[in-house]
Amino acid sequence: MITMSSFKHAGLIISIITSLISCTHNKNYTTTFQPELAKAEAIMYRYPDSALHILQGIQPDNPSDNEQYATWALLMTQAQYKNQIEQSDSLINIAYSYFINQDNAQRKALALYYKGILCHESHHAEDALSFYLEATAEIEKTNDYQLGFLINSEIGLMYLYRKLNDYAMEYFEKAHHNAELSNNQTYIAFSFIYIARAFSQKKQYNKAIEYYEKAIKIGQVNNYPTILASAMNETSFLFLKIGENKKALQYAKDCIKIKKTDQRIFSLGDTYRYLKMYDSAYFYLNQASLSPNIHTARSAYQALFYISQEEKDYKKAVEYSNKLWFYQDSIGKTDRNKALIEMQEKYDQQKIINENNLSQIKKDRIIRNVLIALIILSFIIAITNYLYQRKIVSQKQEILEKEEKIRYFTMKIHENETLINRNKMRIEELTIQMEGSQEIKEQWKEQNKIRQEIQQQNEMLKLENNKLQNHISNYAQSLKEKSKELEAMEHLSEENQYLHKREAFLCNQLINQTELFNKLKTTKYIDDQLWQEIKEKIDLLFDNYTKRLYHQIPSLTDGDIQICCLIKLRFSNGDIAKMLAISPTSVSKRKLRLKERIVQEIGSLGENQSLDLWLMEY
Repeated sequence: MITMSSFKHAGLIISIITSLISCTHNKNYTTTFQPELAKAEAIMYRYPDSALHILQGIQPDNPSDNEQYATWALLMTQAQYKNQIEQSDSLINIAYSYFINQDNAQRKALALYYKGILCHESHHAEDALSFYLEATAEIEKTNDYQLGFLINSEIGLMYLYRKLNDYAMEYFEKAHHNAELSNNQTYIAFSFIYIARAFSQKKQYNKAIEYYEKAIKIGQVNNYPTILASAMNETSFLFLKIGENKKALQYAKDCIKIKKTDQRIFSLGDTYRYLKMYDSAYFYLNQASLSPNIHTARSAYQALFYISQEEKDYKKAVEYSNKLWFYQDSIGKTDRNKALIEMQEKYDQQKIINENNLSQIKKDRIIRNVLIALIILSFIIAITNYLYQRKIVSQKQEILEKEEKIRYFTMKIHENETLINRNKMRIEELTIQMEGSQEIKEQWKEQNKIRQEIQQQNEMLKLENNKLQNHISNYAQSLKEKSKELEAMEHLSEENQYLHKREAFLCNQLINQTELFNKLKTTKYIDDQLWQEIKEKIDLLFDNYTKRLYHQIPSLTDGDIQICCLIKLRFSNGDIAKMLAISPTSVSKRKLRLKERIVQEIGSLGENQSLDLWLMEY
């Protein structure tokens, strides 16, 4: 019969056998290793004994942060495990400590896998599972599907042993997926066996048999006796469960033909017992009872006891019962001895830990007292320093705030002065235009209104500058003098104003000297070709003026752009009316609609800002 302990041992054996058959090649390594080290790695899976011999002859460097040494330690652990050599965790700890901090996902996964293997062999199942799970996260970053199969298989077997069937099935399916990607027929066959075991434990026997038969088919095609024997032995038991006794018997017989073991002899004898073919059952069960494995012998005597009870041969039943209890007692003693040994080891270990703890407590007490004194002293120093620094910071903060306000007020004053100068220039232009348009009353009124608005804006800016200057004087007096940074800012602002005036002067000169714009004053009609030339010249002089307008205000029409261009060139309403062959009143209405479109797009032209002035400064 299949037991949970047989799952555990079979899983370990299968893992070893499949590792011996498989051969992986890492394609991602860029480090150049010693020739012997590279050769050992290349033949590790197919010839682990030769790999071990090569590794034993290598004398690697010893520093723990050296990749050559860490790789040697990892491969040595792998080779010893594959050759079933008992080992400590010293080598794998070296490899783990190095590769866990590296960016090589395959090496990291391999180190985590063997870290888990050695923990599992030391009966630290929880630690082993933790390492396996961490290894799955790393192996998914690589194309090493064979190692992915091994890692997921180990996790699945651990969950299956704990009867967490759904979790086990999840990882067995991942293992099967990796096996398919690796195209390793041995791995594919064992993945079917693992899935079948999960279905069997969930009592879905027909599904389990379906997967066992897939594994058997691969074993027959590729002549894998180990796979065939294992799958047939376990399938035989499932056929008994579903009542197909003839198939169960046939699989049990075929399993014996492949390779005769005490466990398989017992399985065949127990199958005969189920079929009530007691003569054959006696024959095979008596052979199994001679096994040196006390667990197999105990199971055989138990089956013989059941047969003798069925046949009412009480003399034999008593005989088999005595032997059964003998083996049962031996197993109990063995288990108790193991438990006692484990308890003694734990006691000795705990005793050492307690002694170390007492010594550490004494040291900790001394250190603690010294630390308390240092903490108190540090606290006093920190408080004193904090109060002093707080006072300094408060003073610095006050000075910085005053300097920041002075900088802000200074910048604001210079911005206002720049705007005042621009307004003065515009007032001068409007005055000249008004002198030439006194006969056109409506146009003169509009220009006069714009001039008054600009003058009013200038007065407000001058008042604001006076207030700001008073603030600056107050703050500067408290600081005793202005900072060099403020003086430099004032100098830069003055230069900026000069450059702006110079730019406006040069642009006006260019406009006056350009023949195209002189034509505008005399032409009676502006056709499309002339408008195109006007826009090109304006874009050249005023940094893509029309393109910037189109980009910021997409709703503008070609007629709107024409008005904008003529205003930019400082033409009055009367001049614009003549060029467009419309009345000055129509020009005013078109300007009003233009202003509404612009305000709708950008929100506002600014405080006390007219459309003409906004377009001139754009």
